[in-house]
Amino acid sequence: MKKSLFIVAMLICGIVVIGPGRTKPAMGASEKNAPTFNKEVVRIFQQNCQSCHHPGYIAPFSLMTYEESKPYALAIKDATASHRMPPWKAAAGCGDFYDARILSKDQVETLARWADAGAPEGDPKDLPAPKDFPTEWLLGKPDLELKSPEPYPLKASGDDVYRCFVFPQTNDEDRYVTAAEILPDAAAVVHHVLLFIDSTGESLKLDAKDSGPGYTSFGGPGFTPTGGLGGWAPGNFPRFAPKGIGIKWPKNSRIVMQVHYHPNGKEQLDQTKLGLHFATEPVESTLSSIPVVNPFFRIPAGAERYQVKARFVIPPTYDIKAIGITPHMHLLGKEMKVTARLPNGKKICLVNIPAWDFRWQGTYTYQEPVSLPGGTIIEATTYYDNSSKNGLNPNNPPKDVRWGEQTTDEMCLCFVSYILDRKSSSATAAKTINQPDELQRQIALQPPVLMGGVNMLEQANMKLAGNLLSTSPVEMYNWSDSYQQDHCQMLPWRRYFAGFMGKDVELTAVPKHTCH
Repeated sequence: MKKSLFIVAMLICGIVVIGPGRTKPAMGASEKNAPTFNKEVVRIFQQNCQSCHHPGYIAPFSLMTYEESKPYALAIKDATASHRMPPWKAAAGCGDFYDARILSKDQVETLARWADAGAPEGDPKDLPAPKDFPTEWLLGKPDLELKSPEPYPLKASGDDVYRCFVFPQTNDEDRYVTAAEILPDAAAVVHHVLLFIDSTGESLKLDAKDSGPGYTSFGGPGFTPTGGLGGWAPGNFPRFAPKGIGIKWPKNSRIVMQVHYHPNGKEQLDQTKLGLHFATEPVESTLSSIPVVNPFFRIPAGAERYQVKARFVIPPTYDIKAIGITPHMHLLGKEMKVTARLPNGKKICLVNIPAWDFRWQGTYTYQEPVSLPGGTIIEATTYYDNSSKNGLNPNNPPKDVRWGEQTTDEMCLCFVSYILDRKSSSATAAKTINQPDELQRQIALQPPVLMGGVNMLEQANMKLAGNLLSTSPVEMYNWSDSYQQDHCQMLPWRRYFAGFMGKDVELTAVPKHTCH
């Protein structure tokens, strides 16, 4: 029997309780010496809780004021003592991330003593200045807000639905996205959201063939995307890209938002919104992602701790800097640990999720980029519980489960977002063999990977017939003076490469500021 993904979806980003508990002093508790809301407790809430628990956002109640917080004191004590709240799944000691929501032992004890003492308010003079939150968008008002023209009606039951919504073309020039914030409307049935870029117009044709808002496309968007702008999953909070980094949105292209719905027994109307923020300063590096994935597995029915591994080898001639990491499994997932083994044998722990929770997936952004030289092996080790002991198992009795797009299937997947470390990437030769029609098509699509070259990563510069070709118009703008000082001639590779259509050519990938 299928179980609802979000049996506690109303409580997403909140304390998992049915209602406020009755707060009264415990036996022997001293209210006089106890922590108060105004002095100690509200500061803990400001640091760790209010980003979700403020009016108008996704938590079921606010923790901004004493009056709003007091009824939940005992529930807060229980949720923080058990480490269900605040929701942060990455284990300490494996990756140094921004926005870590981890309470110290002293903070947990402070909340417990406050609840046991009857949740005293304290002196109003002790209150800090209140935090100010946007009324809707967590990152503030976006530069561009997009949504489907009308809500999508989801049936109460049936298979999962992958619905693609084609947004109007609004960019007549290349733009660089520094943040994409997604606001699910019917959060109880939204499994995840992905953002694709369509430079061909194929999505419009698919949309025209399907009645109602958007069109259905199981798995992928139904066309070959030119790129992507990220996505959303439960528990995933948006943040701005580091300075000088953005995701390219090519001119005259459309954004297609694919929403994966999982029916929960009630008819729903959803009109998920997208907010984009654009770079206001020159972008030096384009953010890309590596999928560490294994789609070839079968989790036997009854297996309580079944291991699956996935790996990705960084091409030996390219060095990258990891900016963030996004693990992904479904309802059987229990643990995921991702490591990187460098060519010198050194091992780096990238992220460790010892207690996977489908409702609290996240993108973990490193406080400092992690350098991963060419030849590094990125490996994800995951464990799944396909037994009847797993309360989230959607199959009763359990059955064998394989990779699939349905919520009741499973995935072993982790995205590593990165930029190319051009200063240390070494040169390599690659041969591309393209038919004229294929080459013309790829040029029109502005592909992120160069023409099928071997060991080619996005953002590499190419040397052809003595000319240095740039894959990035922004880099040509930002660094042209430096190249000219080194007596380099820099040309846009797409236009220059077109002159070699139908011919076999030798390309050399070179790092930034390398001409020879």
